Amino acid sequence: MFKHERVHLFVFIVLVGLQVLGVVGLLHRFELSYLPVMLVIFFLGGISTTLYLHRYLTHRGFEMPEWLKFIFASGSAIVLAGDPVMWVGDHRYHHLKSDTDEDIHSPIDGFPYAHMMWLVRKPAGFRERSKRYAADVRQIWYCRLWENSALYVLPHLFVATALFLSFGFSGMLWCLYVPMLVNYNVTWAVNSICHMSQFGYRSFDTSDQSRNNYLIGVIGLGEGFHNNHHNQPRCAAHGLRWWEFDGTRYVIWLLEKCGLAWDVVWPTSETEESEVSPSEAGAAVVISSQPETVA
Repeated sequence: MFKHERVHLFVFIVLVGLQVLGVVGLLHRFELSYLPVMLVIFFLGGISTTLYLHRYLTHRGFEMPEWLKFIFASGSAIVLAGDPVMWVGDHRYHHLKSDTDEDIHSPIDGFPYAHMMWLVRKPAGFRERSKRYAADVRQIWYCRLWENSALYVLPHLFVATALFLSFGFSGMLWCLYVPMLVNYNVTWAVNSICHMSQFGYRSFDTSDQSRNNYLIGVIGLGEGFHNNHHNQPRCAAHGLRWWEFDGTRYVIWLLEKCGLAWDVVWPTSETEESEVSPSEAGAAVVISSQPETVA
């Protein structure tokens, strides 16, 4: 949709620069003391994106306490996942226009565009459109506050400074920017690879080109089971079969058992009936079903 728009050079430099920091981190000596912090930040950043920004804030697949929402929202800010208003507005628009000429990040315009370049080619006018699609999110005070980039970056800078003072430059890179490098590219791969016919399988006959990809599904805490998601966007579970490991699903299940999540939209028994075996995961297997529109 924006493939012919001019590149926003500052945004491009920031996105590339954050990934370069992760690559530079990989070139530094790793110390075992970094590992617990790395895992915490990787999980916090990942689950804040998948559980909070996506399954809760965008699709309202469940409800949870306000204090817990704020924790997850802060986790997404620490890894600079994207301000919530734009994240939600863009994603809702993607569901409405998925894999058409109006889709904001479809690989029909090429892998680089779908993976990252759409982020740096959006015209200023599209921001106003995203705000309309995320009008409910703008009513949340901290989400509205974080539309200001200077404020949104503060949680990230606080954590980066704390890690630098605790572990030095190498530790900061390993603990923060290496997990961000993985989180970014796995999240972007859902937009790109999980809409490419050569990389995955289909469990539902949706109107778009969404695919389930097992590797992205596991690393992306369930987000890579993308065809399942496009079939039933509000469902809190993306992995529907026993071998489709969906880490976010299990976190939501645990929160529900602890009384910290309710009104969860779980899949129906019909939705979870498997017509695909693990050995067939690389094939395109279609199960007749009608796709839902985005909430």
